Amino acid sequence: MEIFIVGLWVICAFVAYGQAKKKNLNAPIWAVIGLVFGVFGVIASMIVKPK
Repeated sequence: MEIFIVGLWVICAFVAYGQAKKKNLNAPIWAVIGLVFGVFGVIASMIVKPK
């Protein structure tokens, strides 16, 4: 079960990274946000406006 949760958080980091890169934001920072906050980080990366 722990592997599933950690895998989900890593996937959230990749998704937040991809969204940030599309929006021309600081992608590594958003990857960390996605890793730390999980789904909430992904939602935030989708809401934030592009540069």
